[in-house]
Amino acid sequence: MDSGFVKVKFPLRLFLILFALVSVLIVGGAWYIGNERISAEMDITRTKEIGNVIMGVRRLDDELAMPLRHLRALADTVAVRNALEGGGAGAVLAMEDEFKTLLAYSGLYDKVRWIDAGGVERARINSVGGRPVPVPADRLQQVTDSYYFKKTMDLQPGQFFISPLDLNVENGEVEVPYKPVLRLATPLRDANRRPQGILVLNIDARRLLTAFTESVMDARDHAMLLNSQGYWLVSPRPEEAWGFMFKRNDTLGARNPKAWQAISGIPSGQVEAEGGLWTWSTAYPLKDTDSSVVADVPHWLVVSHLPANQLALLRQEAWRTVGLGALTMLLLFGALTAWLSRALVGRTVAKVAAAKAQAEARIANRLAEAQKRFRLVVEANANGLLVVDDKGAIQMANPALERMFGYEPGELIGKPMEILVPESERAGHEQKRSGYMRAPEARPMGAGRDLVGQRKDGSRVPIEISLSSFMEDGRRYVDAVVADISARKEIEERLQHREAHLRMLLDTNPNGLLVVDERGNIQMVNTTLEAMFGYEPDELLGKPIEILVPEAATGHQAAFSGDMPRHPVVTMLGRQHFLQGHRKDESTFPIEMNLSGFNEDGKLHIQATVMDRRERIAA
Repeated sequence: MDSGFVKVKFPLRLFLILFALVSVLIVGGAWYIGNERISAEMDITRTKEIGNVIMGVRRLDDELAMPLRHLRALADTVAVRNALEGGGAGAVLAMEDEFKTLLAYSGLYDKVRWIDAGGVERARINSVGGRPVPVPADRLQQVTDSYYFKKTMDLQPGQFFISPLDLNVENGEVEVPYKPVLRLATPLRDANRRPQGILVLNIDARRLLTAFTESVMDARDHAMLLNSQGYWLVSPRPEEAWGFMFKRNDTLGARNPKAWQAISGIPSGQVEAEGGLWTWSTAYPLKDTDSSVVADVPHWLVVSHLPANQLALLRQEAWRTVGLGALTMLLLFGALTAWLSRALVGRTVAKVAAAKAQAEARIANRLAEAQKRFRLVVEANANGLLVVDDKGAIQMANPALERMFGYEPGELIGKPMEILVPESERAGHEQKRSGYMRAPEARPMGAGRDLVGQRKDGSRVPIEISLSSFMEDGRRYVDAVVADISARKEIEERLQHREAHLRMLLDTNPNGLLVVDERGNIQMVNTTLEAMFGYEPDELLGKPIEILVPEAATGHQAAFSGDMPRHPVVTMLGRQHFLQGHRKDESTFPIEMNLSGFNEDGKLHIQATVMDRRERIAA
């Protein structure tokens, strides 16, 4: 037997100690990586859901851009005006021809109707297979009790009614297969301003809803479109749609009250509540139109609902991947630790201590690197960053914020945040801060919250602030991002001054000035012209130039049909022919009109200078 061979007992205690230390690091690292991976996957998912919702809203806006302009133009056509003046059967046929032209030109509409003041359809053209088809007189309907007829008849001339999105009803029954429609209507008056019923465009919403479904891309299986009451207009489960048409009290609010409370509370947002991740945004049809022209504008909600089970699968997959990696590392480190334990047997305590010190140094380096990365991110941020504790004391301020308010590095730490608030507002701000701490909520940058801060030297600086809160060691902190908006405020003031100066130049011109678009509608007038013709401020905007100078119709048409679009030049009307200006009180007076053309945003406009010729004629 070899006397040099010594059987060494496996150092179990040392192995367990070393392996326990390594295991803690591995498990802790796996927990951190797992949470970071889940956070990253959730951020990607949230961003993707927001993108899908925004695409849906934008597609709805794009699809509804034209109908209001079409209806306004149709109501002003000669054929429609002649029919309203009692032009007889021929006039009605001419009106129907205008309806046919619109349906043939645009595939947006299901039907166009003239409904008289008694609620009876007088002219109706349906779109059948993409072709305009007139409805015989014996099939025209009485719609006196319809909500859109009643609401439109109550409007003033020039106003428009937009109906909620619902299903088409024929003879009191919902049309099958379902045909979703959106009705756009305007009241009609004859020359004596007597009511002559309403003009109605039925927008075929099938194309609209199909375009919406296609636009949400990856979210088609969980995106939906709701009306303002929470009823489904589009749903991944078709049987849920149009419940309000059949008096079913089946809404998102009834099924998911907490989610609906969040969705109905703000126009857009994202929240992980009951049932999963909810992302939504509000679509406003014709939202850029003057609210005094369009009455009762409805709104819809584009909602994406990623179910909780899908979120759970995402988290499970992340933990599965991280868990397998951690288990592999534990096995490898277990084998390594066993070998190391054998190797360390007989070594001195000093070497054991040195190994421990090296391990601690590695941990310290990692922590220092993490702190360094965090510090670099905070210090490099162009906006001011501020962290305040639940007592209002400043715990962190980055260099951008210190420079913004004129403080030395570290000078703000520990001071009350009200030091950055103007003295006249500090008492009230303390109450607001305490209220926010009791009920914190995320507040994005802007959103009407332009504020003023006070620098160290007492000067003030306009700012915007976004707020968010977080908990650490059982205490609540508030994280604020502060942006200096001095440059933006200065630009806004210069623009306002420039606009006021331009308006002063226009209003002090002794001649009347006006601008008309390519349809002959007045887009701008100065006060001299309004006084010359006896109109109130802004009363002429949108009206045809012919109400002031009937003879100008010929000049306007010539300007747009001749060389004016290619070579705008000054054209004078009334130099050899006396033009007559027509005041609001129907009196007339001789005028001279100079025209010149200009392009704006690719569209030709005509500028007219109007001079009163009475003194020249008298001379």
